[in-house]
Amino acid sequence: MGTAVEYRRAAWDCLKLAEATSNPQTSASMLDLAQEWVRLAEQAERNDQYKLAGYRAKGWECLSLAESVNDPERRADLLLFARMWLSLTEPIAGHRRARGFFRLNR
Repeated sequence: MGTAVEYRRAAWDCLKLAEATSNPQTSASMLDLAQEWVRLAEQAERNDQYKLAGYRAKGWECLSLAESVNDPERRADLLLFARMWLSLTEPIAGHRRARGFFRLNR
């Protein structure tokens, strides 16, 4: 599966081909194909947002569990897990699209 950017690039290419052709059927086919690429791009963006929301939910769940645990080691583990899940939602410095780097400091 590609990224939304790749899908939008393919849609743009289809639009350019539709504009360049003199055949009405080819033009219509290219416009239909461009719409499909845009639909795929929007779906990919929704999937990415859904995945990030899931990571946040897992992180907050671990934080919530950590508040209710009396064992200090278990609490530390849950806080570590929470930080790992939440780190997946943060962009990596220097990378436009990369996310999710966590370094264990043990």
